[in-house]
Amino acid sequence: MDNQDKTVKPDLLKQSLENPGLNTNKSSLPTGGPQFGMKETNNGKKWISKYGSSVILPIIALLILAGGIYLYANQQGNDITSLLEENTADIQGNITEQSGIIAQEEAKTDDKKIPEVIKKDGNITETAIRGDGVTHLSRRVLKNYLKDSPQELTNEHKIYIEDYLKDNIGSRPLEVGEEISFSEDLIKQAIDASLELTPEQLKNLEKYSALVAW
Repeated sequence: MDNQDKTVKPDLLKQSLENPGLNTNKSSLPTGGPQFGMKETNNGKKWISKYGSSVILPIIALLILAGGIYLYANQQGNDITSLLEENTADIQGNITEQSGIIAQEEAKTDDKKIPEVIKKDGNITETAIRGDGVTHLSRRVLKNYLKDSPQELTNEHKIYIEDYLKDNIGSRPLEVGEEISFSEDLIKQAIDASLELTPEQLKNLEKYSALVAW
C-alpha cells in the first residue's frame, strides 16, 4: 500500500511538470464568494445608458426653465410696478379733470332743471330757467293746466293759446328764477278763443307748430 501511494504522487508531479497548462493550485480554482463591486458598476452604467435621456435631461431642462421664469418674473415685476404707478397717476389726473367737468355740467343742468309749478288761489305760477322767455312759460303753464283739465286740442290750437297768453302777460326776456303767474281764467279764455279758429286759420298755424317739440 505504501508503495502505491509513493508511485501516485510522483506521477502527479511528473504530469504537472510535463503539462504546465494543467494548474493544480487552489488559487486557479474559482472562488465561491459573490463579486459585488463589478456587478454594481455595470448596473449603474446600464441605468444611465437606458434612462439618462428620458429622465435626467428633462429634469435639467425644467430647472433651467424655472430659473429663467423666475428671473423674467422679477424683471417684469419691476416694469409692471412702474407702469402701474404711471397709470395710477394718469387715472387720478383724469378723475380730477372729469370731476371738474361733471361739476360744471351739473351746474348747467341745475340752470335747465324746471322748477316745480305752484298752483294757488286760481293761479298757476311758473319759474323761469336759463334761456326762458314768456312764451316758454306760457307753453309750460298750458301743459300743466291740461293735466288737470284735458282738452282735445291740436298743436295749432296750442300755438295760438301760448301766443294769446304771451300777449296778455307781455313778451320780454326773463331772469333765471323769475316767476310769472297765469290765472286759470286767462288760460280758459285762450282755449276758448283757439276753438273758434277757422280751418284756414289753423292751416296757417301749421308752419309754426311744426317748429315746436311737443
